[in-house]
Amino acid sequence: MITVKISSLGKSSLADVSEFVLFIWNIKVLQQFIDLIEKSSEQLKENPNLGIPFSKNIRKIVLHKNASMYYEYDDSNKVITILLFIDNRQNPKDYLKLL
Repeated sequence: MITVKISSLGKSSLADVSEFVLFIWNIKVLQQFIDLIEKSSEQLKENPNLGIPFSKNIRKIVLHKNASMYYEYDDSNKVITILLFIDNRQNPKDYLKLL
């Protein structure tokens, strides 16, 4: 069985994106965003290679036109690690250098 975990960078970037969503919209939109993350995580458990290849071990899932999630899959341990959430409207180079 594949498990999903989130890195410390993933947690902090999720907090940043969530704060932005809440600031711009409302709690309902934030809940919809969280639901998208949960749905994508479940889909990744079924197919860990679902995301678009970003680098050798890192893949990208577009959660919404405004947000993406980067993750890596460790096939030997059956673990998906969520690495980073980004707001697609911001400069991705600022975020992606953290990977």
